[in-house]
Amino acid sequence: MPETNSALPRLTGARDGWVPPTDYCPVSIGARLIADRWTLLIVREMLVGATRFNAIHRELPTMSRTLFATRLRYLVRIGVAEHSSDTGEYRLTAAGLALRPVLEALGAWTLDWRVSPSTNADLNVGAILWQMHLGLQRDLLPSGGIVLAFRFPDQNPGEAWMYADDQGSGACIGTPEREPDLTVIVHLRVLNELWWGKRQCAVAIAEGDVGFRGAETLARAYPTWFRPQSLTA
Repeated sequence: MPETNSALPRLTGARDGWVPPTDYCPVSIGARLIADRWTLLIVREMLVGATRFNAIHRELPTMSRTLFATRLRYLVRIGVAEHSSDTGEYRLTAAGLALRPVLEALGAWTLDWRVSPSTNADLNVGAILWQMHLGLQRDLLPSGGIVLAFRFPDQNPGEAWMYADDQGSGACIGTPEREPDLTVIVHLRVLNELWWGKRQCAVAIAEGDVGFRGAETLARAYPTWFRPQSLTA
């Protein structure tokens, strides 16, 4: 008999060493119920405190409003979330709150093993910039804040920007609405590798894969401004 993993979930009463068919495995059932990218990200935003429709959706800028509404209703239907008609708030049920260690484990695995999109087609300017702005080390930024523009020679649209000041921070696709303090010129693939720790920024700069337009003091400080962000922090 082939070796089996004793940690795999089994059906109650199953004979020793027997793993259930995929369709009946709790992992398969759970994956069908909840393991959709957008569904888990909605749960993530609710875990960190968002309760209003617009507040949750604001943190998922690349998700269409229609799809968001559909997924949110689905979470209510399966009992992971609940909606109060009195307050208009969405909150996780006990079943939803129990997903916290699942998301924390997934985030830790991603950071520990530096798993990132495998092809250029999987890369997304908005997603990477949004993660990066969440990872800004605000205490290391210039006093008064910063406006960073990004130019991607290999993308269309080829511009994006982020800002951080005393009022908050954000990331947007397109031409900056403010005069940038520093412009970073980089291919999206390279930026992805830097964000996930597969390359060192100083090395990429030395090799000519990252360029800057702006004050030299800001360009030198740029590699220190970001830290990886936990998916549920």
